Amino acid sequence: MILEKLFIKDYNNTTSKAVRYKYGLVAGVFGIITNLLLFASKIIIGLLSASITIIADAINNLSDVGSSVVILLGFKLSSKPADSKHPYGHERYEHIMALIVSMIVMAIGILLAKSSIEKMISPETVTISLITYIILILAILTKLLQMLVYRNFAKKIDSNMLHASSMDSRNDIISTSAVLLAMIIINVVGNIGFSIDGLFGLMVSIFIMVSSCKLIRDTINPLLGEKQDDSFVQSLKDKILSYEGVLGLHDLMIHSYGANTYFVTAHVEVSSKEDIMLAHELMDTIERDFKNDLGISLSVHMDPIDTTDPLVRHNREKVEKIISEIDDRLSIHDFRTVIGKAHINLVFDVDMPYDCNLTIEDITAILQSKYKDEKKKYYFVMTIDRY
Repeated sequence: MILEKLFIKDYNNTTSKAVRYKYGLVAGVFGIITNLLLFASKIIIGLLSASITIIADAINNLSDVGSSVVILLGFKLSSKPADSKHPYGHERYEHIMALIVSMIVMAIGILLAKSSIEKMISPETVTISLITYIILILAILTKLLQMLVYRNFAKKIDSNMLHASSMDSRNDIISTSAVLLAMIIINVVGNIGFSIDGLFGLMVSIFIMVSSCKLIRDTINPLLGEKQDDSFVQSLKDKILSYEGVLGLHDLMIHSYGANTYFVTAHVEVSSKEDIMLAHELMDTIERDFKNDLGISLSVHMDPIDTTDPLVRHNREKVEKIISEIDDRLSIHDFRTVIGKAHINLVFDVDMPYDCNLTIEDITAILQSKYKDEKKKYYFVMTIDRY
């Protein structure tokens, strides 16, 4: 994109907060200028032609000016460094501002629906000229350019706020195209008793409101703490497991406070026979490498596991096999064996997806049936970990 090359120094360094801010600044200023031009041109032809659809479309562009100001403000606030009151930084301002943009889009859809219904109840004569078509076609092309710029920037810096703006521009392309189609139909069939202008305005408003609902959902999810992308999660697991001495890991938790700002915790399994100082050094190395290589703050909890006791190994392998046969999405960790005179306790955690309805009682019953032929009595002490 020529805009980033012209106005953003070191534009490929998208992990830099300064570069992210520049992307937001360029997008915001670009949006303000183009939307002001669109508003001015549309409001003039809308008033001259007495078209409620064109006037509503012009007001929509004026609201887009406000959205562009929100973009500027959002990137300015999110670029602030962490402080004593906000130790995890301020990057979630982007999500908040994206939500505001989405709410503005919803409000515009509601207002447009109201105006369109009023126009359908009380139709007015619409006057169309060549300049009307020219302005509307130029508006569509301008909004297409806006959408491409916002979408490109959103992908480059992984910004929900710019993604919301690109979707808003897409909605504007559809709404202005509907306005153009309405003008063509009116020009062909003339001003009839039924308001074609109002009908098209209502259809556009419904589309805008439906789209804004999706935008609102997409911007609320990161604020609530949505699940991270599977490929990203797997890449973190693969990196941890690549270290010599790491036998496994579980309870990987990822907290996102904005693009490129992650705080991660994990339980890493090592042999209980390993020297404690060497194992601790390995944990420090993993944490340091994550910070230096990925910019991720990782906190590791070390879990020693017994890899030499035949009874422990036999029961772990047997329970793992049974659990995977119940549901191949299930796995176990933190496996321990407590041996008593009359019975043996097998203590472990089960990783279970949220959409799995199995209970501890269900799993226990299956395990007991598989262990019924053992010489000693076995009890199963389980904890369910959802993911």
